[in-house]
Parts: sequence; C-alpha cells; structure tokens
Amino acid sequence: MNKKMLVSSSMRMMWRYKLRTGLGSIGIILGVATLLVMRSYGDGARDSLMDEIERFFGTSGIFLMSGGGFGSQQKGPVTTLTLKDLNAISEAFPEVLEWDPTQMMNGLNARYKGQDRQVLVRGHSERAESVWGRTVTQGSFFDETDISSSARVALLGPKVAQHLFGDQDPIGAQIQIGGAPFRVRGVLEAQGIDPHGVDRDDEIQIPITTLMRRLKNVDYISTAKLIVSDSDRIEEIAEQIGVFLHQRHAIAAGEPNDFTLITPKLVREMVSDSKQVFRVFLPAVASIALLVAAIVIANIMLMSVKERVSEIGLRKAVGATDAQISRQFLMEAFVLTLISGLAGTALGLTVITLVKMHGPQMTVEPFSIVLGLLASTSVGILAGLLPARRAARMDPVAALR
Repeated sequence: MNKKMLVSSSMRMMWRYKLRTGLGSIGIILGVATLLVMRSYGDGARDSLMDEIERFFGTSGIFLMSGGGFGSQQKGPVTTLTLKDLNAISEAFPEVLEWDPTQMMNGLNARYKGQDRQVLVRGHSERAESVWGRTVTQGSFFDETDISSSARVALLGPKVAQHLFGDQDPIGAQIQIGGAPFRVRGVLEAQGIDPHGVDRDDEIQIPITTLMRRLKNVDYISTAKLIVSDSDRIEEIAEQIGVFLHQRHAIAAGEPNDFTLITPKLVREMVSDSKQVFRVFLPAVASIALLVAAIVIANIMLMSVKERVSEIGLRKAVGATDAQISRQFLMEAFVLTLISGLAGTALGLTVITLVKMHGPQMTVEPFSIVLGLLASTSVGILAGLLPARRAARMDPVAALR
C-alpha cells in the first residue's frame, strides 16, 4: 500500500468513526491552540516591555536610583543621593551630556473649582523635556528660572487636565496641589503606562526644587536619568560613575552601595530571564493537554485494533507484511493529529486576533506555529506506536477465526 492509499484509508477510517475521531481531536486542538496563544502572549509581553524599555532609556540612557536596588535590605528612603552628586558627575564625566533628577510624592490632592483628583506629583528639572523625550501639547515647559526660583508652576498629565478642566483651556489657571497654589504652565503629551506600570498621563510635574523645598521639605532626590554621548560605552561609563559615587559617598570597601545604576543591558537581561515564565512554564500547561490527548488517542487506536481484528487478519492473509500493517495504524494516528494540529492552529490564531482587538500585544512567531504542529504530530506518532505494534504482531489465523 503506497502513501497515497495510506492517507486515503486513514481519512476514510476517521470519517467512519466520527465520534471517536472527535474525541481524539479535542485534546490536540485545545493543546495546540493553548500552546500558540501562551507563546504569543509571552512574546507579545516581551516585545511590549522591550519597547517600553527602549522608550524609557533611549539608546544612551543610564538610570541612577537611590538605595541598593533590587533585593536591597535597606529600610525607608535613602537620603544620600543629591543634586550636588549629579553636578559632580556632570563635571567629572564629559561623556554625560544631560541629566535630569527626579523626586516624587504620591497621593496628593489636585483641586480646581470643586473638581479634585488624587495624583502622583513628580519633580523635574528644565532638562526633563529633552532627557525623557516628552514635551507639552499646550503651553510651555519649565525653564531654568523656574528651577532656580522654585516657581509654583505645574504641567498636567492629559488625564488630570481632562478631569479638572474638561473642555476648558487650563493654561494660566490656578490649581491647588496638596493645599499649595500652582499656576498651570502646560499640558504634557500622552505617554501611557511606563515599565513600572504607572500611568504617566495621570500625573503632575512641577520644578524639582519646588517639590523638594515647598512640598516635601527634603534635600535629596530619588532617581535621575543620565544621557551619555557614546552609547557603545554605556556599560563602561556606568561602571566608572559607580566607582566615582562609591568614593564620593565614602562607602567602606566591601560595603554595599547606597545607589543603583541601571543600564538598558541590565534590564534586557532581567527581561530575558523573566520571559522564560511565558516561553517555558506556561507552554508546559499546554503540554499537559497534549499528553492527555496522546493517552486518549492511544486508547482509541487500541480499541480500533480490537474492532478491526478481522480486517487485519484478512490483509495479512493476502500478503500484507507486519511493517505495512504497522504503517497503516501509524498513518491513521499521524493524519488524525496533523489535521487536529492544523485546526488547533486556526483556533489559536482566531483567539489571538480577538484578544489583540481588545488591547494586549501578542506576537505570533512562525516558530510557534511550527512548534505546535510538530508537537501534535509527535503526539500522534507516539500514541500510534503501541497500537501499530500490536496490530502488526497479530496472528492472521487467530484473527480470522
């Protein structure tokens, strides 16, 4: 029996036993669809996060953060990172082209004529516009005079502006932030959610000196972003800055730093480690469905062998070899799982299309589709081995009785 006849025979048997075929297909279809959706979701989450990281860091950004960073045992705010540190870095490293310090207060109440909103207030310098690549759509940004004079001016995120002012023009209006009066200088352009999960459209930015002196009454900053001239040397420059700050803060040898320097490379490595949850562990859930499907198909094929004893005996009596009988049952399992794999792929792509319509980014890689089909056909071959061997070893004389 040639391959064409084997496939044709397999299709006829699938059509003849529709209920059995359907039961065997369900697990494969759901398993392949789940595998494709899980991997696409993981790849989409990775790509989305990498896009956010690129936007956050740019091609030559270094993020400086007070405290020991991830996993640090330090309690409470670390107060050793100051504006003087940033000035010293700028003077010591000509490679640092620009820098912008940040300090923040969460949960402050912003009010205008009976409308109020709990917001995150960030303090920035006049360089924030170029350092962070975020400008205003209305009004104007801070200038150096605003920073030096600790001016009470504010830039509203678009959601804050919409909530407080609706369709009114907010520029020049006076609002209350934490009980202190501020003049609206501008409305920030929309930016969406940042890599920390914070809605940047629902915040207010004020001069950092104003926040530090008039609202928070502190002399330290929490974070800063540095822009360097040579993106190829960003890791080297970050290491040198780390040594410089270690010495400047008089930290003893062997003691942990009271600051953290984060580069795009470090974040990419962290993302690469975390994405294994999506690319390995979540698809493993789909593999359970495929494993169950393999067991179901193996049992169905064993039942088929028992029901087709006479057919097997007749074929062997007229000259069919053990290998031909074995190939027939293997082909039936293979065709069943291949068609089921294609159906599962179609179902998975449909689910992905529907999900993408509602916002979450999902990335379908060709490898994911190929992996699903390989997984389904492998299941078919493994599930068909035992029934095929049993059929091939059947005694034709005993089968025909």
